[in-house]
Amino acid sequence: MTYQEIIKQIGQKACKPIYLLDGDEPYFIDSITHEIATKVLDEGEREFNQTIVYAMDTSPDALGSIVKRYPMMAPFQVVIVKEAQTWKSLEDLLPLVENPTPTTVLVLCFKGKTIAKNTKLAKFAKANGVHFRSEKVKPYDVTKWLTAYCKSHKVAIESRALAILAENIGNDIKNLIEAIDKLKILCPEGKSIDADMVWKNIGINKDFNEFELQEAIGARNDVKALTIAKYFSENQKEHNVIKVTIGLYYYFAKLIKYRSLKNPTDNYMIARELGVNPYFVGQYRTAAKNYGNASLLRAMDILHDIDLQSKGVSNAGGSHGDLMKEMVARLLRA
Repeated sequence: MTYQEIIKQIGQKACKPIYLLDGDEPYFIDSITHEIATKVLDEGEREFNQTIVYAMDTSPDALGSIVKRYPMMAPFQVVIVKEAQTWKSLEDLLPLVENPTPTTVLVLCFKGKTIAKNTKLAKFAKANGVHFRSEKVKPYDVTKWLTAYCKSHKVAIESRALAILAENIGNDIKNLIEAIDKLKILCPEGKSIDADMVWKNIGINKDFNEFELQEAIGARNDVKALTIAKYFSENQKEHNVIKVTIGLYYYFAKLIKYRSLKNPTDNYMIARELGVNPYFVGQYRTAAKNYGNASLLRAMDILHDIDLQSKGVSNAGGSHGDLMKEMVARLLRA
Protein backbone atom coordinates (compact mmCIF):
# COMPACT_ATOMS: atom_id res chain seq x y z
CA MET A 1 0.00 0.00 0.00
CA THR A 2 1.12 3.54 -0.68
CA TYR A 3 1.37 6.18 2.02
CA GLN A 4 -1.75 7.94 0.66
CA GLU A 5 -3.74 4.69 0.63
CA ILE A 6 -2.78 3.92 4.22
CA ILE A 7 -3.76 7.40 5.42
CA LYS A 8 -7.10 7.16 3.59
CA GLN A 9 -7.79 3.72 5.06
CA ILE A 10 -7.03 4.90 8.59
CA GLY A 11 -9.33 7.90 8.12
CA GLN A 12 -12.13 5.48 7.25
CA LYS A 13 -11.31 3.41 10.37
CA ALA A 14 -10.77 0.38 8.12
CA CYS A 15 -7.56 -0.57 9.88
CA LYS A 16 -5.42 -3.66 9.57
CA PRO A 17 -4.33 -5.58 12.69
CA ILE A 18 -0.62 -5.14 11.89
CA TYR A 19 1.37 -2.10 10.68
CA LEU A 20 5.07 -2.79 10.23
CA LEU A 21 6.65 0.60 9.43
CA ASP A 22 10.34 0.75 8.57
CA GLY A 23 12.80 2.77 6.48
CA ASP A 24 15.02 5.84 6.41
CA GLU A 25 12.41 8.63 6.15
CA PRO A 26 11.01 9.30 9.64
CA TYR A 27 8.28 11.68 8.45
CA PHE A 28 6.04 9.04 6.87
CA ILE A 29 6.43 6.69 9.84
CA ASP A 30 5.57 9.49 12.27
CA SER A 31 2.63 10.62 10.14
CA ILE A 32 1.06 7.17 9.85
CA THR A 33 1.57 6.58 13.56
CA HIS A 34 -0.02 9.94 14.40
CA GLU A 35 -3.04 9.17 12.22
CA ILE A 36 -3.57 5.82 13.92
CA ALA A 37 -3.14 7.37 17.37
CA THR A 38 -5.68 10.14 16.70
CA LYS A 39 -8.20 8.70 14.24
CA VAL A 40 -8.76 5.01 15.02
CA LEU A 41 -10.31 5.45 18.47
CA ASP A 42 -12.58 8.20 19.72
CA GLU A 43 -11.17 10.44 22.42
CA GLY A 44 -13.15 8.73 25.16
CA GLU A 45 -12.01 5.28 24.03
CA ARG A 46 -8.28 6.05 24.06
CA GLU A 47 -7.85 6.25 27.83
CA PHE A 48 -8.34 2.51 28.34
CA ASN A 49 -7.66 1.19 24.84
CA GLN A 50 -4.56 2.89 23.54
CA THR A 51 -1.05 2.00 24.66
CA ILE A 52 2.14 3.66 23.43
CA VAL A 53 5.38 2.02 24.52
CA TYR A 54 9.06 2.52 23.67
CA ALA A 55 11.08 -0.52 22.74
CA MET A 56 13.81 0.38 25.23
CA ASP A 57 11.26 0.11 28.05
CA THR A 58 9.84 -3.27 27.08
CA SER A 59 10.69 -6.41 25.11
CA PRO A 60 9.08 -8.32 22.24
CA ASP A 61 8.26 -11.09 24.72
CA ALA A 62 6.54 -8.72 27.17
CA LEU A 63 4.60 -7.09 24.33
CA GLY A 64 2.47 -10.22 23.94
CA SER A 65 0.50 -9.66 27.14
CA ILE A 66 -0.33 -6.10 26.06
CA VAL A 67 -1.40 -7.03 22.54
CA LYS A 68 -3.67 -9.88 23.69
CA ARG A 69 -5.68 -7.78 26.12
CA TYR A 70 -9.36 -7.30 25.33
CA PRO A 71 -10.57 -3.77 24.57
CA MET A 72 -12.83 -2.05 27.09
CA MET A 73 -16.07 -0.59 25.69
CA ALA A 74 -14.47 -0.19 22.27
CA PRO A 75 -14.30 -2.35 19.12
CA PHE A 76 -10.53 -2.74 19.44
CA GLN A 77 -7.42 -1.43 21.14
CA VAL A 78 -4.36 0.29 19.64
CA VAL A 79 -0.82 -0.68 20.64
CA ILE A 80 2.03 1.46 19.24
CA VAL A 81 5.67 0.47 19.67
CA LYS A 82 8.15 3.28 19.00
CA GLU A 83 11.89 2.92 18.35
CA ALA A 84 11.52 -0.81 17.67
CA GLN A 85 14.81 -0.68 15.76
CA THR A 86 16.60 -0.86 19.13
CA TRP A 87 15.47 -4.48 19.60
CA LYS A 88 18.25 -6.91 18.74
CA SER A 89 16.09 -10.03 18.43
CA LEU A 90 12.67 -10.04 16.79
CA GLU A 91 11.84 -13.74 17.09
CA ASP A 92 9.27 -13.15 19.84
CA LEU A 93 7.33 -10.82 17.53
CA LEU A 94 6.62 -13.56 15.01
CA PRO A 95 3.61 -15.13 16.83
CA LEU A 96 2.00 -11.70 17.21
CA VAL A 97 2.35 -10.97 13.50
CA GLU A 98 1.66 -14.49 12.18
CA ASN A 99 -1.55 -14.81 14.19
CA PRO A 100 -2.60 -11.24 14.96
CA THR A 101 -5.16 -10.51 17.64
CA PRO A 102 -8.28 -9.41 15.72
CA THR A 103 -9.28 -6.84 18.35
CA THR A 104 -5.86 -5.13 18.38
CA VAL A 105 -4.20 -2.73 15.96
CA LEU A 106 -0.45 -3.26 16.49
CA VAL A 107 1.95 -0.65 15.10
CA LEU A 108 5.68 -1.45 15.00
CA CYS A 109 7.94 1.51 14.16
CA PHE A 110 11.47 0.77 12.94
CA LYS A 111 12.97 4.19 12.18
CA GLY A 112 16.20 4.13 10.22
CA LYS A 113 16.07 0.35 9.84
CA THR A 114 14.66 -1.87 7.12
CA ILE A 115 13.20 -5.30 7.70
CA ALA A 116 14.18 -7.50 4.75
CA LYS A 117 11.14 -8.48 2.73
CA ASN A 118 12.16 -12.14 2.67
CA THR A 119 12.09 -12.47 6.48
CA LYS A 120 9.21 -14.17 8.24
CA LEU A 121 8.36 -10.94 10.08
CA ALA A 122 7.96 -8.98 6.85
CA LYS A 123 6.07 -11.77 5.09
CA PHE A 124 3.61 -12.21 7.96
CA ALA A 125 3.11 -8.44 8.24
CA LYS A 126 2.33 -8.17 4.52
CA ALA A 127 0.01 -11.18 4.58
CA ASN A 128 -1.95 -10.10 7.66
CA GLY A 129 -1.62 -6.32 7.59
CA VAL A 130 0.70 -3.68 6.16
CA HIS A 131 4.45 -3.59 5.66
CA PHE A 132 5.28 -0.03 4.66
CA ARG A 133 8.81 0.96 3.65
CA SER A 134 9.30 4.67 4.34
CA GLU A 135 11.90 5.77 1.80
CA LYS A 136 13.58 9.11 1.35
CA VAL A 137 12.17 11.17 -1.50
CA LYS A 138 14.77 11.19 -4.28
CA PRO A 139 16.38 14.63 -4.77
CA TYR A 140 15.03 14.83 -8.32
CA ASP A 141 11.49 14.05 -7.13
CA VAL A 142 11.28 16.67 -4.37
CA THR A 143 9.50 19.30 -6.50
CA LYS A 144 6.98 16.73 -7.71
CA TRP A 145 6.34 15.51 -4.15
CA LEU A 146 6.03 19.03 -2.76
CA THR A 147 3.63 20.04 -5.54
CA ALA A 148 1.38 17.08 -4.71
CA TYR A 149 1.57 17.85 -0.98
CA CYS A 150 0.53 21.48 -1.49
CA LYS A 151 -2.31 20.45 -3.79
CA SER A 152 -3.65 17.88 -1.33
CA HIS A 153 -3.49 20.42 1.51
CA LYS A 154 -5.04 23.22 -0.58
CA VAL A 155 -1.96 25.45 -0.32
CA ALA A 156 -1.79 28.07 -3.07
CA ILE A 157 1.86 28.48 -4.05
CA GLU A 158 3.63 29.77 -7.15
CA SER A 159 5.91 27.53 -9.19
CA ARG A 160 9.07 29.54 -8.48
CA ALA A 161 8.41 29.47 -4.73
CA LEU A 162 7.95 25.69 -4.86
CA ALA A 163 11.14 25.22 -6.80
CA ILE A 164 13.16 27.46 -4.48
CA LEU A 165 12.02 25.44 -1.46
CA ALA A 166 12.83 22.15 -3.18
CA GLU A 167 16.24 23.29 -4.39
CA ASN A 168 17.33 24.83 -1.10
CA ILE A 169 15.81 22.58 1.56
CA GLY A 170 16.29 19.40 -0.43
CA ASN A 171 14.58 16.12 0.49
CA ASP A 172 14.20 16.80 4.21
CA ILE A 173 10.42 16.26 4.27
CA LYS A 174 9.96 17.48 7.85
CA ASN A 175 11.69 20.79 7.12
CA LEU A 176 9.81 21.22 3.84
CA ILE A 177 6.45 20.77 5.55
CA GLU A 178 7.42 23.08 8.40
CA ALA A 179 8.35 25.73 5.82
CA ILE A 180 5.03 25.30 3.98
CA ASP A 181 3.05 25.48 7.24
CA LYS A 182 4.85 28.67 8.24
CA LEU A 183 4.32 30.29 4.85
CA LYS A 184 0.65 29.28 4.82
CA ILE A 185 0.08 31.14 8.10
CA LEU A 186 1.95 34.24 6.89
CA CYS A 187 0.32 34.35 3.47
CA PRO A 188 -2.52 36.92 3.20
CA GLU A 189 -5.94 35.41 2.59
CA GLY A 190 -6.70 34.98 -1.09
CA LYS A 191 -3.03 35.25 -2.11
CA SER A 192 -0.53 32.65 -3.24
CA ILE A 193 2.83 32.02 -1.59
CA ASP A 194 5.43 33.60 -3.84
CA ALA A 195 9.23 33.61 -4.12
CA ASP A 196 9.63 36.82 -2.11
CA MET A 197 7.78 35.27 0.84
CA VAL A 198 10.17 32.31 0.73
CA TRP A 199 13.26 34.54 0.62
CA LYS A 200 12.03 36.68 3.52
CA ASN A 201 10.69 34.03 5.87
CA ILE A 202 12.53 30.73 5.37
CA GLY A 203 16.09 31.87 5.95
CA ILE A 204 17.33 31.35 2.40
CA ASN A 205 19.78 33.96 1.15
CA LYS A 206 18.26 35.41 -2.01
CA ASP A 207 21.59 36.01 -3.71
CA PHE A 208 23.82 33.29 -2.31
CA ASN A 209 22.30 29.82 -2.50
CA GLU A 210 22.85 26.63 -4.47
CA PHE A 211 19.89 27.28 -6.72
CA GLU A 212 21.33 30.64 -7.82
CA LEU A 213 24.80 29.08 -8.25
CA GLN A 214 23.46 26.43 -10.62
CA GLU A 215 21.60 29.03 -12.66
CA ALA A 216 24.70 31.25 -12.86
CA ILE A 217 26.92 28.36 -13.98
CA GLY A 218 24.33 27.23 -16.54
CA ALA A 219 24.19 30.76 -17.95
CA ARG A 220 28.03 30.95 -17.84
CA ASN A 221 27.66 34.11 -15.78
CA ASP A 222 31.25 34.23 -14.50
CA VAL A 223 30.89 37.21 -12.19
CA LYS A 224 27.78 35.94 -10.38
CA ALA A 225 28.96 32.31 -10.18
CA LEU A 226 32.40 33.21 -8.81
CA THR A 227 30.87 35.68 -6.33
CA ILE A 228 28.60 32.97 -4.98
CA ALA A 229 31.52 30.50 -4.89
CA LYS A 230 33.54 32.97 -2.82
CA TYR A 231 30.64 33.41 -0.40
CA PHE A 232 30.24 29.64 -0.12
CA SER A 233 33.97 29.19 0.49
CA GLU A 234 33.74 31.58 3.44
CA ASN A 235 30.61 29.90 4.83
CA GLN A 236 31.43 26.20 4.70
CA LYS A 237 29.14 25.33 7.60
CA GLU A 238 26.05 26.24 5.58
CA HIS A 239 27.49 25.45 2.14
CA ASN A 240 29.72 22.40 2.46
CA VAL A 241 31.64 21.63 -0.73
CA ILE A 242 30.53 17.98 -0.71
CA LYS A 243 26.85 18.95 -0.57
CA VAL A 244 27.28 21.59 -3.28
CA THR A 245 29.15 19.11 -5.49
CA ILE A 246 26.31 16.58 -5.18
CA GLY A 247 23.77 19.25 -6.11
CA LEU A 248 25.80 20.25 -9.18
CA TYR A 249 26.19 16.60 -10.16
CA TYR A 250 22.39 16.19 -10.28
CA TYR A 251 22.14 19.49 -12.17
CA PHE A 252 24.57 18.45 -14.90
CA ALA A 253 23.06 14.96 -15.06
CA LYS A 254 19.73 16.62 -15.88
CA LEU A 255 21.42 18.70 -18.57
CA ILE A 256 22.81 15.53 -20.13
CA LYS A 257 19.33 14.02 -20.07
CA TYR A 258 17.87 17.19 -21.58
CA ARG A 259 20.27 17.03 -24.51
CA SER A 260 19.26 13.41 -25.11
CA LEU A 261 15.58 14.32 -25.59
CA LYS A 262 14.50 13.94 -29.20
CA ASN A 263 12.10 16.87 -29.34
CA PRO A 264 12.63 19.19 -26.34
CA THR A 265 9.82 21.66 -27.06
CA ASP A 266 7.05 20.61 -24.66
CA ASN A 267 7.91 22.21 -21.31
CA TYR A 268 5.72 19.85 -19.30
CA MET A 269 7.15 16.78 -21.00
CA ILE A 270 10.67 18.07 -20.35
CA ALA A 271 9.84 18.84 -16.71
CA ARG A 272 8.46 15.33 -16.24
CA GLU A 273 11.51 13.72 -17.83
CA LEU A 274 13.97 15.81 -15.80
CA GLY A 275 12.00 15.70 -12.55
CA VAL A 276 11.94 19.50 -12.21
CA ASN A 277 9.31 22.17 -11.97
CA PRO A 278 8.15 23.38 -15.43
CA TYR A 279 9.09 26.89 -14.31
CA PHE A 280 12.79 26.01 -14.65
CA VAL A 281 12.71 24.38 -18.08
CA GLY A 282 13.79 27.66 -19.68
CA GLN A 283 16.93 27.73 -17.54
CA TYR A 284 17.82 24.18 -18.57
CA ARG A 285 17.23 25.10 -22.19
CA THR A 286 19.65 28.03 -21.86
CA ALA A 287 22.25 25.94 -20.04
CA ALA A 288 22.02 23.18 -22.68
CA LYS A 289 22.93 25.75 -25.34
CA ASN A 290 25.95 26.85 -23.30
CA TYR A 291 27.17 23.33 -22.55
CA GLY A 292 27.52 20.90 -25.45
CA ASN A 293 27.94 17.18 -24.97
CA ALA A 294 31.73 17.44 -24.70
CA SER A 295 31.44 20.26 -22.15
CA LEU A 296 28.98 18.25 -20.08
CA LEU A 297 31.32 15.26 -19.96
CA ARG A 298 34.17 17.52 -18.88
CA ALA A 299 31.91 19.01 -16.19
CA MET A 300 31.10 15.56 -14.81
CA ASP A 301 34.83 14.72 -14.74
CA ILE A 302 35.49 17.95 -12.84
CA LEU A 303 32.80 17.16 -10.27
CA HIS A 304 34.17 13.64 -9.83
CA ASP A 305 37.66 15.05 -9.27
CA ILE A 306 36.45 17.65 -6.73
CA ASP A 307 34.39 15.00 -4.93
CA LEU A 308 37.48 12.81 -4.51
CA GLN A 309 39.64 15.71 -3.35
CA SER A 310 37.01 16.85 -0.84
CA LYS A 311 37.19 13.36 0.66
CA GLY A 312 40.97 13.41 0.91
CA VAL A 313 41.86 11.53 -2.29
CA SER A 314 44.66 13.16 -4.36
CA ASN A 315 44.23 16.42 -2.47
CA ALA A 316 47.37 18.56 -2.58
CA GLY A 317 46.38 20.26 0.66
CA GLY A 318 43.71 22.70 -0.53
CA SER A 319 40.95 23.57 1.91
CA HIS A 320 37.30 22.92 1.17
CA GLY A 321 36.90 26.63 0.54
CA ASP A 322 39.65 26.53 -2.08
CA LEU A 323 38.05 23.48 -3.68
CA MET A 324 34.74 25.32 -3.90
CA LYS A 325 36.27 28.20 -5.85
CA GLU A 326 38.33 25.85 -8.01
CA MET A 327 35.29 23.74 -8.86
CA VAL A 328 33.17 26.69 -10.02
CA ALA A 329 36.03 28.23 -12.02
CA ARG A 330 36.71 24.92 -13.79
CA LEU A 331 33.01 24.35 -14.54
CA LEU A 332 32.75 27.79 -16.12
CA ARG A 333 35.62 26.83 -18.46
CA ALA A 334 34.36 23.30 -19.21
